Amino acid sequence: MKSCPMIPADWDLPAVLRIRLGYGPGRQRVLENEGHLLIVLHEIPQHHQYERVGRLFWRLPDGTWRSSLPGAGAKGLEQHLQEYAKAFDRLHEAVDDARNSETCFRVLGQLSPIVRTTRNMYSTLQEARKLRTDDEDLINWRDMAYELSRRAELLKGDAETTLNFEVAHQAELQAESSHQMAASAHRLNVLAAFFFPLATLSSVLGANLLHVFPTMSGKSALAMMLVVGLVLGSALTYLVTRPATRPGKRRDPRDQ
Repeated sequence: MKSCPMIPADWDLPAVLRIRLGYGPGRQRVLENEGHLLIVLHEIPQHHQYERVGRLFWRLPDGTWRSSLPGAGAKGLEQHLQEYAKAFDRLHEAVDDARNSETCFRVLGQLSPIVRTTRNMYSTLQEARKLRTDDEDLINWRDMAYELSRRAELLKGDAETTLNFEVAHQAELQAESSHQMAASAHRLNVLAAFFFPLATLSSVLGANLLHVFPTMSGKSALAMMLVVGLVLGSALTYLVTRPATRPGKRRDPRDQ
């Protein structure tokens, strides 16, 4: 069986743990054998990164910690947790700076895998603490992982709230714009209704009214057409703008 490429070349890891670890990182978990404790965690997942990159943290029976992080040494697990904390600082600033739904979607796309990873990381460290109850560093790291998991959940909630606000705000702007357009169209309909009879009379009778009313003067015929047109326009405007009549209240059969 091939050795897992995550295992550093200078590690004399027990063969049982090598076999149980397998060739790839797999899920975040704890492996224990004869006092050796091997913790498998994941690097910070990137957006659209489907394969997780694993990190190993090995506790020897004498309490010495070793890490697969280059140059991290005994404090590798603490450095691993601090990287997550810095990532959350950057994402928190991104959530605060989000001004549109596209930015919120992008931040949520980055947050979703990190939320799952930190939740599983806390569960893994909690399981490791149960196996080594006397390791003070492991207890502190477990508590740090819990704070990171809680922070991830809260940050995701803030991003979702910001997204919902932006969606609702855009919906309100769209509704207001639609209302203004409807009001403008209504005003145009009222004006059209008011002058429609007058325009119809002018089209039918023509501008020269002497042939229609030969016994009247031109001014009198014009005035009469204007009055009739405006009266009919007012009546038509009233019909257009009056509120719709509501149907009568239905009687409840139980009241009979």
